[in-house]
Amino acid sequence: DDVVAISGFGIFLGITFIQDGNLIDLILHGPIELLIGLSFGLCWGLIAQYLPHKDHKNVVFFRCLILFGGGLIALFGAHLVHYDGAGGLATITLSFVAGIKWRKEGWGEHNPVFKILKQFWIVFEPILFALIGTEIQIDAIDPATLAYGFLVLVCALLLRMLATFLAVSGGGLNNREKLFMVVAWLPKATAQAALGSIFLDNAKKVGATEMYHMGEQTLTLAVLSILITAPLGAVSILAAGPLLLNKDKIEEPGDKLNEQ
Repeated sequence: DDVVAISGFGIFLGITFIQDGNLIDLILHGPIELLIGLSFGLCWGLIAQYLPHKDHKNVVFFRCLILFGGGLIALFGAHLVHYDGAGGLATITLSFVAGIKWRKEGWGEHNPVFKILKQFWIVFEPILFALIGTEIQIDAIDPATLAYGFLVLVCALLLRMLATFLAVSGGGLNNREKLFMVVAWLPKATAQAALGSIFLDNAKKVGATEMYHMGEQTLTLAVLSILITAPLGAVSILAAGPLLLNKDKIEEPGDKLNEQ
């Protein structure tokens, strides 16, 4: 869902800010972004699969460097060629493609590259949320925008809950476990924090003053989704877990001997 959300947002953002573009440019912009993102991600991911060799003494360091560097090149490169939506898609694709072969080599649950990048996230996550917080001007928020934003958020969450229930219906889960998955997928924060202020930033860069109001509405809705779904989801997961899930009893080796 993050791939769809990030890619879709980037594509429509690029279409919105095409300057002096004709109809053909608008139609082809989205498919071109998809093609660039998937192509770069696939190629860079294949490189990350084989460089360096799995037996290299510094394989973890170089794989981290290749993933991190590839992500930066994708994001900044996409911005330079004015296809911003391709950057996020390429970053996700290259990591996915690289991970396919890494898992076959034994890097499944215990992936040292993931652990190192997770340490980076400990530093960058609070910076991300602090930056979106600085964009909010409480006194400038329109109450009508807040009310409509809340209504949109409720409708979106209801649709998401229904889609979640249907998505996990083919996985062999019972109805209680499906309901728990619906609750577990309620929280939204990271993607909203990363994307919330981009529209307003782009409008300011190109001087599109007529779009400032729309950018502020987008930012308000992103912050509203974080403030509502993150605590609601956390509390719901803690409350619904014991009610909806059953803990399987793990048999100890001595249990069967005692029975005999």
